[in-house]
Amino acid sequence: MSISYWLDSATSSSTSAKTYDFLIVGAGIAGLSTAYWLQKENPTARIGIIEKHRLGFGASGRNAGFVTCGSTEHFIKLNEQFGLQKATEIWKFSEDNRKLLLEHIIEDKADELDFRHTGSCTVAPSSEHWLKYRMTAKLMQSAGIDVHEIGPTDLEKDFGVTGFEGGIQYTGDGYIHPVKLLQRLRGKIKADIHEGTEVFSVKDKGTTQVLRTDHGDFEAPQVIFTLNAYLPLVLKNFESLIKPGRGQILVTEPLPAFVRGPCYLTKHLCYFRQLPTGHLLIGGFRNLAIDVENTYSDETTSLIQTALFDFVKSHFKYGKEAKIAYQWSGIMGFSPDGQMILGALPENKNIHIMAGCSGHGMGLSFNAAKTLVAGMHGTEIPKHLSISRF
Repeated sequence: MSISYWLDSATSSSTSAKTYDFLIVGAGIAGLSTAYWLQKENPTARIGIIEKHRLGFGASGRNAGFVTCGSTEHFIKLNEQFGLQKATEIWKFSEDNRKLLLEHIIEDKADELDFRHTGSCTVAPSSEHWLKYRMTAKLMQSAGIDVHEIGPTDLEKDFGVTGFEGGIQYTGDGYIHPVKLLQRLRGKIKADIHEGTEVFSVKDKGTTQVLRTDHGDFEAPQVIFTLNAYLPLVLKNFESLIKPGRGQILVTEPLPAFVRGPCYLTKHLCYFRQLPTGHLLIGGFRNLAIDVENTYSDETTSLIQTALFDFVKSHFKYGKEAKIAYQWSGIMGFSPDGQMILGALPENKNIHIMAGCSGHGMGLSFNAAKTLVAGMHGTEIPKHLSISRF
């Protein structure tokens, strides 16, 4: 949103600047994770977090709660793009993300956070895909990734879907309640969170960066933007690097337990899982109207919601009896190569960014924040993540 002269004048004349050692813009999984690792490196640092809405209001509170490395199809794309060695490295970065979350945040509170280590499955929508997935599974196994084939019987028994030849299960993945995770993470950090505060601009004053907001100015020597899709709305020079993409989700009323863990059907950019409460969650089908879904507009559409519910009724055990409980959307941020963008701005080394999660925010952000903070303290950021590649 823009700000008028009248509102800006009234705000700036009535408040004094709030000062910190570090300012983070965005209170989602990326922002809170960055605060956590900054605190680890700088225990006495004064950290401020500025959030336009409230904790987890963006994609962090609107995703499917997958703590995963991605689908078999995702690995195929990584291998085609980077080669096997780098693809494996990127995959294991997500494995490390899950391990770090377990060690530092989840700890012994898995039940309280609805965390389950279930594995995930990529369903083959055709004989051609099934052949390709089986070959890819052998490649992944050769790289030390724990995957195996499951046939139609086990696919129906463990993941509740019918009408498919088989799937590839990766044993490492799981799921979580994303907002409970954020609340747990919030309790781990000593930072002031300024909710309901929108950043309009940033100004470099040499030794300090000044953020102009609708609640006055904030100052710090270093600022980190963790806005993902919304980064270009504040830093306009990222309009060509970060593109918005809306994802829509439907949740049914509780059903008998029949889906063990996260599942992907990439033919429809589709993903689903069942909550511990029995609610069935399904998202995807944005490829039905990709141009329409490349938007910042946070609303559901009848086209995609109908497709989601039709899939529930036609492919799931108990699907015919399902009733809709929730429908929502969230905005993802996509980078040109599908990899996150981390690092300091070339023109201002005191402004840092983490963006371009490309639909993998929960599976990457905690480790990505650790990598970003290490980069702020002199460690080289991997090339495929570094802002310098652009």
